[in-house]
Amino acid sequence: MAYHGKYNSPNELIRDRSLSHSERMAMLESWRDDKEALLRASEEGMCGEVRLDYLGVIEKALKAA
Repeated sequence: MAYHGKYNSPNELIRDRSLSHSERMAMLESWRDDKEALLRASEEGMCGEVRLDYLGVIEKALKAA
């Protein structure tokens, strides 16, 4: 299950009670992994700006889920 285009924020995702806990966790982990990959690419000059603080938002959502 993908989070792309469905949620505007990690907090919106964790409030979606139509998902099981394991689905929410998997989607948040995927979101985090995607942002980390973008950050690595950005550091190598491969793409535009990535907000580092957004990773913190995702990590908080993972802990709250």
